[in-house]
Amino acid sequence: MATTRRGIAFVSFICFISVLASAHSVSDIPINGSASQGFGQTTGDYNIQGPGLSLIQGIPAGPISIGFCTAGTTCNFSFAIPNSSVFCGLCLGQSFGSLGNKSATFLDSSLLLTGSALVPSSEGGSAQIVQLPMTVSGIITGYQLVNCFPPDVGLCDLGPKQFAVRIVGHGTGTFIVQNFGGGVLNIFGGSATFTGTATVIPEPISLALTGTGLVGIWIRRKIAQSKQD
Repeated sequence: MATTRRGIAFVSFICFISVLASAHSVSDIPINGSASQGFGQTTGDYNIQGPGLSLIQGIPAGPISIGFCTAGTTCNFSFAIPNSSVFCGLCLGQSFGSLGNKSATFLDSSLLLTGSALVPSSEGGSAQIVQLPMTVSGIITGYQLVNCFPPDVGLCDLGPKQFAVRIVGHGTGTFIVQNFGGGVLNIFGGSATFTGTATVIPEPISLALTGTGLVGIWIRRKIAQSKQD
């Protein structure tokens, strides 16, 4: 009985260690990227590339302003990029990507670009370019779209999940602001370029299978030892 208890405890320990090991063995992919929002052109575009990784979103419409601030103060230039469904539901052609041999026809994006800078006062009506350090973070999940009608162009249903990556990076943002008088600045839009990493988020089933595999090895060894005894 004591031997059995020790065996169960050992199996539990192996499962726990294997899950921890798998959780920390996710791969980090070096990336280069760009993102933009506003200018009356996009609600949120991005292009992120790395070895074996490609993530692209292009939305053909957007706001003419992404925020306001007061001249002579530190302004918040942060902006969030949603997925393309804000423009066209579950449409083909608005976003797509690949990770290794897995491809996706819809990217569920949740990216946040963060930055702030002091914007000096300027003459009313004049536009100026503001550059500042930016950080980017978020998760992009790739799915296949299915049951599209009409085929290749129409509305679709959300299909199976293909992959998920966590994006972290740093870079430079460029924004256009204009003073409309009274010290109020309109932020027409901004773009950013950045470098960083994309960390592949493992599926829970893969963690469980890893633990199960180690337990299987342990069981086979115990059986072999019992036969020798």
